[in-house]
Amino acid sequence: MKKFFATILVVGLIFLSAQAQARELTAEDEAFAKEAITNELTEWGCTPLKIWFSGTPIEDAENVKYMNDLASGKNLEPKFTACMVFYSNFMSPPDPHDGKPTAWTYDKEYKDYSWYFGLYEGEWILMTYGY
Repeated sequence: MKKFFATILVVGLIFLSAQAQARELTAEDEAFAKEAITNELTEWGCTPLKIWFSGTPIEDAENVKYMNDLASGKNLEPKFTACMVFYSNFMSPPDPHDGKPTAWTYDKEYKDYSWYFGLYEGEWILMTYGY
């Protein structure tokens, strides 16, 4: 009987240890993502209006699988361990009246634009964005 309870105790401790090691979104992770999104939007000539974390756990198995599915397109091994998803609202650039084609509708507010970052060997990588 003692062996049974000892086994239960060990299994419980292993479970608690695994739970304690679950990775949570940190303030540094969030600051990194918001800065990366702001920089990308600014580079596109867009004005960020709002950026927020989706609230989806970063170890969500479906999102981690998605990051690993995208890995080969970035010449990476499928070794992602987490995924943080953010959304943003932003204004597209004003119309330059130059007639050049663009992906944006000028002077339009885009809402709920998604941003997926994968954790790869301890570093966050912007993997994909859009609707």
